[in-house]
Amino acid sequence: MAEVSPKVFISYSHKDEPLKNELIKHLIILKRDKVISLWHDREISPGVEWDQQINANLQTADIILLLVSSDFIASDYCWGVEVNTAIARHNAGNARVIPVILRNVMWQSAPFAKLQALPTNAKPVKSWPHEDDAFTDIAQGIRDAAKELIQERQQKQARANREAALAEYRRKVVEFAADGEISLAESFILQDEQKRLGLTDQETEKIREQVLEPYGIYKENLDKYRQFFTQLVEAQGYPLPEKAKGELSKLQNYYSLKDEDIDRIEQEQKNIEQQNQSQWFEFKTAKVTVISGTSCIVNYSQGKAEFFNERLDHGINLEMVAIPGGQFLMGSPESEEKRDSDESPQHHVKIQPFFMGKFPVTQAQWRVVAAWDKVNIDLDPDPSRFKGNNRPVECVSWDHAVEFCHRLSRRTNKTYRLPSEAEWEYACRAGTTAPFCFGETLTTDLANYDGNFTYGAGSKGEYRKQTTDVGSFPANLFGLYDLHGNIYEWCEDVWHDNYNGAPNDGSAWVNNKDEDARRLLRGGSWYGLPWYCRSANRVRYARGNRYDDVGFRVVIAVLRT
Repeated sequence: MAEVSPKVFISYSHKDEPLKNELIKHLIILKRDKVISLWHDREISPGVEWDQQINANLQTADIILLLVSSDFIASDYCWGVEVNTAIARHNAGNARVIPVILRNVMWQSAPFAKLQALPTNAKPVKSWPHEDDAFTDIAQGIRDAAKELIQERQQKQARANREAALAEYRRKVVEFAADGEISLAESFILQDEQKRLGLTDQETEKIREQVLEPYGIYKENLDKYRQFFTQLVEAQGYPLPEKAKGELSKLQNYYSLKDEDIDRIEQEQKNIEQQNQSQWFEFKTAKVTVISGTSCIVNYSQGKAEFFNERLDHGINLEMVAIPGGQFLMGSPESEEKRDSDESPQHHVKIQPFFMGKFPVTQAQWRVVAAWDKVNIDLDPDPSRFKGNNRPVECVSWDHAVEFCHRLSRRTNKTYRLPSEAEWEYACRAGTTAPFCFGETLTTDLANYDGNFTYGAGSKGEYRKQTTDVGSFPANLFGLYDLHGNIYEWCEDVWHDNYNGAPNDGSAWVNNKDEDARRLLRGGSWYGLPWYCRSANRVRYARGNRYDDVGFRVVIAVLRT
C-alpha cells in the first residue's frame, strides 16, 4: 500500500500573500518528492462554499502551518476559527501545528506560543538578511516533521498488522483447542500459520499456553518434564548420554507428552548451547586528546570484543564481555587532579581473565531474575525511580545485588558474582592510565554526569538529572559501557581507607568478621561531579543503602564447558 503524503494546511492572512506564495515555492520540491501535499484557500474552486472547504481541509490536515504576523493575529477568522481549531486538533494529537513567524509581532502569549516555531529560534522571516535562507530553513523543518509523521504512521501500521496477525493465530488455536488438546496435524498447520503471519516462537507459544490454560494438566506435566530435563543437563551436560535419554523417554510416555513439544524443549537447549558459545561484537569507542589547557577534541574509532549471551526469560539476554587477564597499576598518582588519599598507595595487581556485563544490570533483566525463586531474600521487581526497561536498575542495596547473583548462578549453573574492586578498575581502565578510560578529561557526550561542572580541559555540558538507557555512550577499549557516570556500581569488597595491605591478585578485599561493614562502589553517577567518575575514584555506602544513583553489574570467572 502506497504511503499517503502528510497533508499540509496553510493558515495565513491575505495581506501576507506574497510571503505565503514565496513559502509555497520553497515547499514545491517536497510536494514533487511526495513528502507532503499542500492546501490553502486559493485551492478553493469557484462556486464552492469557502468556509466549508476551509473547515473540511483544516479538519483533515496532518500539519497545520500558522503564518504569524500582526495581520494574522489581527484577523478574526485566522485567530477565532483557524487557530482555535488547529490548537484543539494539536492537543488531541490529531495534527501537528507549526507556527511560522513571518514578521515581528508579539505572539509569545498566543495559544501556540508553547509550540516549536520556524524558522530556527523563531526568528521572523523578514528579519533574515536573505529571505530565501529563512524559507529554506522553514522547508527543512517541515520536511523533518513530515518524515516523522510518515515514520509514525508506518510504525502504527506495523503494530496494527502485528496485532491482527496475533489475533488471527489465536483464533486458529482456539478452534483447534476446542477438544482440550492440539493434534499433531493441527500443530503442523499452526507452524505454517506462524510462518505465514511472521510470528516468533515466543509469541505463538504464549498464545498456545493462554488458550490451553483451562487444560493446564498437560502444561503442568510438560513443565515437570522440562524441569527434569534441565536437571539432567546441569548434572550431565549436553548432549545427554543414552541412559539419560532413556529416562526422559519414560517420563514422556508416562505424561503422554507430544513429540513436537519434546522436540521444542530439545531445540531450546540447542539454542542455549549455541548462544553460549563465544561470539564477537563491534563497538564504537572514544579518545579524548587535550589540545590546550582549556580545550580538547574527541576522536572515535571502532573496536571488537568477545562476548557470550546468557539467556534469561522472555527474550531477555545478559551480554557478558570477555576481559583478558593482565597486570595493572591500581589507584591514582598524587598528581591526578581531584584525587583522594584513599586511592593510595598505587600498587600492581594481577588480574585473571573473566567475563563482565557489557552494561549495568537493566530493569528488564532485574525484573526477570526477581521473578525467580529466592535464595536468601525477596527482590522487589520494580525498585527503580527512573523507569525504563533499558535503563539501569537502581535503588538496590548491596544485599539485593548479591541475591540477584545467587539466583542467576542457581539458574545457569555458573558462578555469577559482583566484581572485586580491582577487577572493576582494571576493566574500566582497559589498559589506560589516565583519569578516565577515554583520556585526561570527560565530556557529557561520553558519559552521564552533572555537566555543570568540568574536569581538567573539559567543558561544561548537559546535566540530564536522571539515568539514561545503557549503551547510550561509547564503550571503553574492552567493549564495556557506562563505566563512567549514570550509576554507581556495587563491588564485592568491604571498604578500607586506603590500599595498605590490599590483595594483589585481583580478589575482593573482605573482612568476614564485620558483616555490617560499608561496601565499595565505583563509577560515578548521573548526579555526581565529573571527578567522581574517574577510574580510580572510590565511594562507600552502608550495604543496606538504596539510592537512585546506585546499581551494579555482574562478573563470571570461568564458563562451564
